[in-house]
Amino acid sequence: KNINATVDFKDVDISFFRSFPKVAIGLDEMDITGAGIFVNDTLLSAKRIDAALDIMSVIKQKDMTIYDVTVQSPRIHAIVTKDSLANWDIMKPDRSTVTETSGDKPFKMALKHYAIHNAYISYKDATADISTEIFNLDHEGTGDFTSDLFTLKTATSAEAVTVTYGGISYLYNAKAVVDADIKVDNKTNIYSFNTDKITVNDLKIAAKGTVKDLAENGYDMDISFNAPSTDFKNILSLIPAIYQNDFNKIKTSGSAIFSGFVKGIYNEISLPGYHVDMEVKDGFFQYPDLPKPLQKI
Repeated sequence: KNINATVDFKDVDISFFRSFPKVAIGLDEMDITGAGIFVNDTLLSAKRIDAALDIMSVIKQKDMTIYDVTVQSPRIHAIVTKDSLANWDIMKPDRSTVTETSGDKPFKMALKHYAIHNAYISYKDATADISTEIFNLDHEGTGDFTSDLFTLKTATSAEAVTVTYGGISYLYNAKAVVDADIKVDNKTNIYSFNTDKITVNDLKIAAKGTVKDLAENGYDMDISFNAPSTDFKNILSLIPAIYQNDFNKIKTSGSAIFSGFVKGIYNEISLPGYHVDMEVKDGFFQYPDLPKPLQKI
């Protein structure tokens, strides 16, 4: 009733044992299909969505409390047209006043854990000529979402990430892992992090920064990053044709520097400033079965 889209699912499964002592409620084969110009586009489909709820709140049908949400094999297609229309902008304007009715069954989000397994995500933005594809994404987070200030512990991995901008693939089928503890301040809407557990193929990256949610005005970002290692081989791993062909057998030498930052406001009319430094000195690599190396890079 509250969205401009069609929501459907095949079956509902209720179990008192899967998340005992909480009750588990699952939706099988759920999907959300757009309306209007997106009528033939599926925004989200998922093999299964599970939620763990307080058993007494289910029995009483009052103040439902959700503790855990798990999504299995979701496929997400996010689209922005040349006219800046987004297919996920499906919420109807809220013109109603808050009233109490006997039929209301409100829920409370006492979320402690969430997880997404085996996800596929496609993002295409025609206004910026940017597209992203992520295959076999696993992500989970734990934290006390009921607190004004808490640490959200996250773990993310993806089998293949492709990022294309202006017809150029800056990442192509890259493996990615990100583990980060995010400090969440719900009073100020500020999210901060500091982690050295980011890898893209063989490149290890450390990053720290803050993101402030400005509501309708977007996000205020201040993020810096660098590669702790100075090994040329780490940078070399970002080249798809090299990384995907016996990368572990390649002889390499040389040094490299990789660092940068993103700082400023991100919204519909503004992009943050950014800068990237990458330097390579005396780079060398050679495949074992080839007679000559590529050197003095």
